[in-house]
Amino acid sequence: MKMILNVFLGLVLPFLVKSQSFTIPTNPSLAYLLKTKNEISTINKTEKLVLFPLKFSNQQVHFNLIKNKNGLFALIDGTGQVYKATPKNKTKIQFDRIDSTYFFGNNFNAIKFSYDGIIYSFGGYGFWSHHGELSHFTPGSEWSIDKINKKYKTTNWVFNYLPKKSKIYYVEFPYKDESTNDVENKTSVVEFNILTKENTFLGKLNDILKLQNSYLNINIPAIEGYLIASGNEMILLNFSKNKVYKLINSKIKEELIGKAGLELQTTFEDEGKIFYTYNNDTTLRSISISMADFVEEPYPLYIPEINIKFVYIIIIVAFLISCAIILVILFKRKSMKSKIKTDKEETYSVDFNSNEFNSIEINLINKLIEKSNIDSHLSVDELNNILGIKKKTIEIQKRVRTEAINRINHKFNINFNLETKFIERTRSNDDKRYFNYIINKKNANIYNRYSK
Repeated sequence: MKMILNVFLGLVLPFLVKSQSFTIPTNPSLAYLLKTKNEISTINKTEKLVLFPLKFSNQQVHFNLIKNKNGLFALIDGTGQVYKATPKNKTKIQFDRIDSTYFFGNNFNAIKFSYDGIIYSFGGYGFWSHHGELSHFTPGSEWSIDKINKKYKTTNWVFNYLPKKSKIYYVEFPYKDESTNDVENKTSVVEFNILTKENTFLGKLNDILKLQNSYLNINIPAIEGYLIASGNEMILLNFSKNKVYKLINSKIKEELIGKAGLELQTTFEDEGKIFYTYNNDTTLRSISISMADFVEEPYPLYIPEINIKFVYIIIIVAFLISCAIILVILFKRKSMKSKIKTDKEETYSVDFNSNEFNSIEINLINKLIEKSNIDSHLSVDELNNILGIKKKTIEIQKRVRTEAINRINHKFNINFNLETKFIERTRSNDDKRYFNYIINKKNANIYNRYSK
């Protein structure tokens, strides 16, 4: 019984004690992170970093490092434990536990990041399943869950954190839910907005890319990309632009590959430089990097999903536009037919069965009187227009004009018992070949007096 109790305390007690402190020798990486005033958005390749001897189930724990405006912090992977670093002297650093949580067990391989001085844990694996929960840490207290719109199976295998844009881009890899044996084979690319706490599915990862756990993975906010090894190449994933770039700077490539027996550790970007160490060499190295070190690949990072709602909207809009065009065409055709019919109906024709003035004749007489009252006249073109013969041949125009004038004059004489020329023709002063048409004031007065 005593042995069982000792084993239990040895395994569980380190996670129940809330006032743990560890003092360790400093190293160039920790010294730089403590000294810089810049926030280091993400520190990669810390899974084999051993800061202090803390074990769970007799296994050395994995550490995550975060540097924000409040200091340097070490987080224990898979737990809620948070330690804050404080320099004791030039050669020693003390890590003091500042949380009051117990063992989580469900956030292994979560994305640990800091935004506006707040430490977050996003997604992870535990208790036989992956999840997409977001939680934030309050110093001296516990972790609190944040509500997000939609959850994906989120891990830190491939992600690009851009603090200035308040965005995290990540890949949801195929997985098997061990609690249900459900298998998801999709490889999704997702955008997470930190401000609105919203996930947005961007599309399916391009099949050309074979992304797996890599010896190289560095988040580089300065060029908005995530550097990762793919086969024999090093590529930069730019999620915000949906582009892939290949590293062509051989010097950077040689430095990051490392020498025989050495493996990258504690990598991060600061002020346009990549900082890194090797697992058996704590020397902090750095090398400048920019987009000039890359060339764009001829394929996208992901294949965008066709938004079904957007497609429906496009179809509806196209249908409405088509209907509007058809209605316009039909209306124009109807207008044309109506105009043709009107023109045909309004074309002057002689009626010998009546001595009453028809509508065309009345319109013509009124126009002539208006012109005569201002000492003007009606031109041939205006007369043709009133008679509805402007599109007819010249021969037809002459015949219809003559018939119309003769018939109107005849009706005027019959109706008013006169013998006169009601509509008179005069030669044009501009061109003697053409006639102008008038009604003198005497006949106009007779017409107006009796027509009313």
